[in-house]
Amino acid sequence: METFSQVFGFVAAICIGIMVLTAFFAGIGYFKRRTASFDIVKLKRFIKDGRVVNVHLSSGRIFSEVRFVGFTDQNSAKGGIPFSLSQMVVCETAKGARIFFRAEAVRVIEEVEEVT
Repeated sequence: METFSQVFGFVAAICIGIMVLTAFFAGIGYFKRRTASFDIVKLKRFIKDGRVVNVHLSSGRIFSEVRFVGFTDQNSAKGGIPFSLSQMVVCETAKGARIFFRAEAVRVIEEVEEVT
């Protein structure tokens, strides 16, 4: 009987350890999902930071004189937004409002020469 209690104690300790780790990582995952936001990826040598651009969409609409910020990172959006919204171009207006375009809807991004 003593052998049974020693083996059962060892197995019970392992099971309790697994349950504690499962609860810990589930809690971390929940916290991550609640605080998740998407990251903006900036590409070097594509368009310089803060450059004013005109964005021409495939629908024919043109967004003039907006600042290019970057692209949303598709890997950081695992927690909450749909996949189709994870690949977007991010621009900013002169007032600071951000505009998100679907990447496949952009036909041309045209840099505007700064007038001094």
